[in-house]
Amino acid sequence: MSYQDAFSAVEKNEDYLIDILQKIIAVDTTVPPGENYGKLVDIVEPEFKKFGYTTERVIVPEEKVKQIPWDLKGERVNLVASLKNSKPKVSAYAHMDVVPVDDKWTQDPFGGKVIDGKLYGRGTVDMKGSIAAYLGAAKVLSDLGIEPQYSLNCCLCTDEELGVYPGARYLAEEGYFSNHLMWLELGAMEPIVTIGAAGSIRIDVKTFGKSCHSGMNYMGINAIEELVPMLNELMTLKRQVEQRLSRIPTFPLPGVPYDKMSPMFNLNIINGGSKDNIVPAECDLTINRRYIVDERYEDVISEIEAAVERGRKNSKLLDVKINIVHSYPPVEIDPDNPAVKKMLAGKKAVKGYEEFLYGGITGSTDLGFVAEALKPQKIEAAGFGLVRATNILAHAADEFVYVEDLVDMTKELVHYMAF
Repeated sequence: MSYQDAFSAVEKNEDYLIDILQKIIAVDTTVPPGENYGKLVDIVEPEFKKFGYTTERVIVPEEKVKQIPWDLKGERVNLVASLKNSKPKVSAYAHMDVVPVDDKWTQDPFGGKVIDGKLYGRGTVDMKGSIAAYLGAAKVLSDLGIEPQYSLNCCLCTDEELGVYPGARYLAEEGYFSNHLMWLELGAMEPIVTIGAAGSIRIDVKTFGKSCHSGMNYMGINAIEELVPMLNELMTLKRQVEQRLSRIPTFPLPGVPYDKMSPMFNLNIINGGSKDNIVPAECDLTINRRYIVDERYEDVISEIEAAVERGRKNSKLLDVKINIVHSYPPVEIDPDNPAVKKMLAGKKAVKGYEEFLYGGITGSTDLGFVAEALKPQKIEAAGFGLVRATNILAHAADEFVYVEDLVDMTKELVHYMAF
């Protein structure tokens, strides 16, 4: 059987793709709290079994979950679905969680309504649509009696949007992942290949002064005002940091300052004070630092701590406390690895692409944790996904996926698995 025949079968399964994605979208797996993972697994596990897969539910231990600094509820239930044969193993993975619904939606974010070829819902692009596409590919291969070229396992994982200890990290550490990966997140429908992503660190700085009456401010220490010397030092560091360049190229997005990846340094949250007639005794600052593969985590932390200390010496603050959360490590993908080349062959077969644009993004992903866990093996990762770079809808209001893109990604997966 040719891949064109299999592609025709995918097109005939469009209704299945829509139906299963609507069912997946209807389960609210917003994190935090992420309390409905089991309900989502209840929907997809029987589908895998229909297509000949064996399944295993893997729960992240509570002591691991407690490292995630959010208010979480429910078990962190991951699903590993396997279709074994005597051939080399490839692991596909996707995350089941979605970010909260904010801004104003014109459609029900959990309704999955189809309008003019667009299926609306939180997670359609990031990344429940990828789960539906994988199930669609599994169905087509099962229906047609095609044996995959690999021993397959598909891992549906928890808490990617939170980082720190996502399900993919735990599964990789426990040996569920092959170093040959079908990464179902940061691929695009255009001829774009993601070959890197930044790491992410959250730094919380808490400053302590002394409260008093605003009419007698000389009796207190204003924690907001005394934060200013620290902010000045951090802004100086920001300018230095963001001039660093990676060996990995970046995509030519509007306003991007360089043709290579560079770190991001953001002073993102400041909270202080309670009433205008009280000198504030405390002020909180949150920094988000995106770091590139060319930087060392330890160096990133050290230079921030040094800037904070320099600022403190020029202030009257009584105390400063720093809390660091390592949300994600950075990751680099060799664009010449066999998995990428096979993925490109599929994109050519589906879309007719001949030339591709390669680059890294300063967003972050749990693939960094997977790569760390699999060392000393190097990952061979092929990126798939439903993003349209011309209209990036991940985390946006009225998120939707084009049904035609859902069909095309399913074709890409069929081609990768079986041709």
